[in-house]
Amino acid sequence: MGDIVRFHVPCKIEYTNMVEDFSELISNYLMIDPDERKKIAQHLRAVINEVFINIVNHSNTSAIDEMVRFQFEMDMNFIVISIFDYGPGFQAESHYPPYPPYLLGKKYPLNRVLDGLVSYKILDPFTVSFIFEENIGSEIDFENKEHILRDHGLGLSIITKLMDQVTYSYLGEGRFDWKLVKQLSAFQTKE
Repeated sequence: MGDIVRFHVPCKIEYTNMVEDFSELISNYLMIDPDERKKIAQHLRAVINEVFINIVNHSNTSAIDEMVRFQFEMDMNFIVISIFDYGPGFQAESHYPPYPPYLLGKKYPLNRVLDGLVSYKILDPFTVSFIFEENIGSEIDFENKEHILRDHGLGLSIITKLMDQVTYSYLGEGRFDWKLVKQLSAFQTKE
């Protein structure tokens, strides 16, 4: 197990910059090439911004006077970020967790953006995984409304594009866990 750092912040939009700054500060402790560290810091800042704003705007965390809880686990090969909030959770095919058995293991489209598609897959009755699939080599048809950026789901496209794994799990009693994983082995310092 690697080092674990925890950070709690009120669920208020005015704390967005603090959350972004903290995530960027964490990147200074990653054992990777210094040039790559800057790039990872920018990615973490963007990802944490999107998740935090989503929590502020769509969760019950503020209404029940709870804090947004961040946990950063850092190892030589990865960084795992857990962000805990309070429901209502992700609605998949008109269902909130626990998801019915017939949804398990299937992939569903969520949002088409200019450069790809964000989909989700129900892993188990309490966990959904988000996936970004990039459009490779295809021209973008700006006349076709299907390719126009939409506000809904745009944050998830940023998060899934910059991270290697993104899941959202129901932990019970209204509590959820965003789990964001970034593999670092490709960014290791070359000796």
